[in-house]
Amino acid sequence: MQLRLYLLISLLSGLCRISYAQTDSPFLAKATQSLSEYSADNPTEKVYLHLDRPYYYPGDTIWFKAYTVAGTHHKLSALSGVLYCELINENDSVVVRRVLKMAAGITWGDFSVSRAWKPGNYHIRAYTNWMRNAGPAWFFNQRVRIMGALSVVSPKGGQTTAKKPDVQFFPEGGGLVNGLRSRVAIKCVGLNGLGQDLSGVVVDNDGNEVATFATQHLGMGVFALSPQQGKSYKAHIVTADSLKMTFDLPAALDKGFVLTVNNSDPDTAYVHVAANDQLFHDSQNAMFYLVAQSAGQVYFTTQFKLSASSFTISVPKKRFPTGIAQFTLFSGAGEPLNERIAFINADDSLHIKLSSPAAAYTARQKVKIDIDTKKDSLVNIASLSAAVVNESRLPGNENDESTIVNNLLLTSDLKGYIEQPNYYFTEASNQKRADLDVLMLTQGYRRFEWKQVLSSARPKLAYQAEQDLELEGSLKTPSGTPLPNGKVTLLATSTGLITDTTTDVNGIFRFTGLDLPDTGKIVIRARKQHNGSNVAIYVKQTDYPAVVKDHTPDLYPANNLSPAMLKNITEYREQRRQDSLKARTQLSGVTITAKKQFKPDIFNGYGTALERNLDMSLARNYATLGEAIRALMPGYRGGSFVLDGLVVVGPFPAYSWDEIQSVRVIDPNGYDPILGKVNQFGYVVVTTKRYAGTDTTVLKEVVIKAKKINPAPDMSRSSNLHGGGDADQVIMGDKMGDCINVSDCLNGRVMGVKFSLNGTPINNRNGAPMSIIVDGLILPPGSLNDLNKDDIYSIEVLRSGIARSIYGSSIAGGGALVVTTRREADPKYVTSQTPAGLITYPFQGYHKARVFYSPRYDRPKAENDPPDTRTTIYWSPNIITDKNGKASFEYYNADTKGTYRVVVEGIDDQGRIGSQVYRYKVE
Repeated sequence: MQLRLYLLISLLSGLCRISYAQTDSPFLAKATQSLSEYSADNPTEKVYLHLDRPYYYPGDTIWFKAYTVAGTHHKLSALSGVLYCELINENDSVVVRRVLKMAAGITWGDFSVSRAWKPGNYHIRAYTNWMRNAGPAWFFNQRVRIMGALSVVSPKGGQTTAKKPDVQFFPEGGGLVNGLRSRVAIKCVGLNGLGQDLSGVVVDNDGNEVATFATQHLGMGVFALSPQQGKSYKAHIVTADSLKMTFDLPAALDKGFVLTVNNSDPDTAYVHVAANDQLFHDSQNAMFYLVAQSAGQVYFTTQFKLSASSFTISVPKKRFPTGIAQFTLFSGAGEPLNERIAFINADDSLHIKLSSPAAAYTARQKVKIDIDTKKDSLVNIASLSAAVVNESRLPGNENDESTIVNNLLLTSDLKGYIEQPNYYFTEASNQKRADLDVLMLTQGYRRFEWKQVLSSARPKLAYQAEQDLELEGSLKTPSGTPLPNGKVTLLATSTGLITDTTTDVNGIFRFTGLDLPDTGKIVIRARKQHNGSNVAIYVKQTDYPAVVKDHTPDLYPANNLSPAMLKNITEYREQRRQDSLKARTQLSGVTITAKKQFKPDIFNGYGTALERNLDMSLARNYATLGEAIRALMPGYRGGSFVLDGLVVVGPFPAYSWDEIQSVRVIDPNGYDPILGKVNQFGYVVVTTKRYAGTDTTVLKEVVIKAKKINPAPDMSRSSNLHGGGDADQVIMGDKMGDCINVSDCLNGRVMGVKFSLNGTPINNRNGAPMSIIVDGLILPPGSLNDLNKDDIYSIEVLRSGIARSIYGSSIAGGGALVVTTRREADPKYVTSQTPAGLITYPFQGYHKARVFYSPRYDRPKAENDPPDTRTTIYWSPNIITDKNGKASFEYYNADTKGTYRVVVEGIDDQGRIGSQVYRYKVE
């Protein structure tokens, strides 16, 4: 029936249909061969990290498993053996880096979330050295939140400005052509970086309405337009919050093709190629080509003469793997003319079936999860990872999640941020398939450009694939002359490794195949060719890629703040500054008569909304939080729940009264920065004791027999000319306390130094100001408060005459504060202080992943047992299926009740990937 329908359309339209593939023409043969060679010379490597959950608290552990794939079929990579994983804070600083050893593309690790870190939005990036050739856009990058207060960024100058959302138009196939009907996709991105709905009309230059449109999903939509010669077009738009805008549509070409793809049929993609009258007249009977490729491999080609003004080409989907297919129309001279991408679902994913003996369990009961990956008669060995969380205690949105499927098959091949990537892969429907097709119209394809592939010149590769760790350096004489044939020995006492090598003609030495633990101290000893030790050793530092600013939109940004909001923020910050100063100076008794000032945040409109605190002593008399609020707060109208700074999607998490620190009920008052419009309801802001730092859970008595040893801080990166740590006083960044300005942190802590109103340090001994030296760069005295407190690793105080003397007149008369930052700005080489032929060097070797602790409850719970309130119930990164495609794992539930969510992801030895979710109740 469908075939007859398409034939009927063809006859009515005068279309010419092409439904065969061929590669016998010289150009098609060249295109296929060129792409094959390009893919072989530049294999695409991708990394995906399966995280145990998206949100964490200070003191938690972020558990992850890394899957690294390469080539056109997403098989586990044998190209690289070293993976770099980094946790990066909101200031774009790497706070933790893990170097992991991979075996057949698989590895796993963890990050410990320090209690000293500022809560907020962090992100994890992962990459191999080979991936650096493609650029940081190819790195794995995943947003994670460390639970805490939301940061506030005020507009410049303290003024609010009316900014319009970003609206773009994308004609299908590349451009509008006069006389041809085209589909035009529209995408609207709001100020918060997320899709914003709108509707509108298109009018020509005579004011005639020629099209209407409305977005269908996340600010994306599509409409049809037939531009005419001599006409121009504008779109009049009305956003969901009634903002009106007008945009010019892209100008139409006088001559060209329109390329469209109908991807709605499950078995066939129909590619429609139409030429307008002028192009058909000029190029009738000329040869054109269509090439379709996916993941760097050609799966369909055809050629045709322009004997009719339009063609429909049938492309069987069974030729393609699951993923993004790129359809490109070429001229007879091999020039790419039009392009369109479409998502092909070939149903070739890894089948993962999860089951358990029961649908409901009790607290601390043992649970067994069975895994079956066999589909029909197909069985392959699969490497899997599993995470179990109490979903009732973990707010989140399943559509926002990154999975191995949506990451490797979709988001990693598209440019820009993809909102709600998992939406397109859960509960398949015709609407979701249509929404996915509109996404293909609005996002750029990042893999390659055909002009680059067809060119005989190949890009030079700056980075080579790493199979293991290396150490490179050079030997020089005291005068700086390279030493050839020098003898170099490397000793690693932690592993007992002893190895040696010699330098080349340029004095360069290199140790390869190093399998050393993380931050292990190594000793390098060098001698001249005739055993002389008067040798300077230079060790080359690892060249890590710079951190690219994370443009992932925040779900709750602080933008468009009203003057009242800005006023409250300013007053609150000033109060914090005053409080920090009081903490440094003993004041006389003061009677506080003012009311408690609530902290301005995004939920209370930055201090402009009515806020009430629930009396926790009375609330405990009610069974649920909702009952307590309705009974104790008359006039409550309902609102969204907020748990530890996050808006809860779905039912409120299951927390007992003993776990809740405070409950704030906020009634809105006008503009809501979260919704971006007036809010008729409010928020119930719940803070748990764990988040507030007041959890007083008593553990069993533990006797500590060893004495606590505080190791000396590592000052090896200090620029202090006396040597790192050799100063009148050293203050570590993590001991500076909570303050707004750096001078506030130091006031009362630095001996013999006072600070002026603008933060300038002044030496009390001679009344002279002190210079600021940041990583070796001497800055003016007044620049101290320009520094970000969280970026400071250490501050060394040089105020005495001896300490100042080595710098002479290069610094101010009062001395200097030598600041070492946390940023990865190490010099290219590190060397010993004197050319003695010996150096001790902290080598960053492989991280050894910790083992997830899963408690065993083999006996009934005793009264003195501490409560088990884990959020991550179980984590296992190394599950391997047997020859029958089966595996299983066991664990014990925690004390918390609710819905437990089991997520299993993985890949088999043929590159098939899969992700599956299973839920059960704990009652």
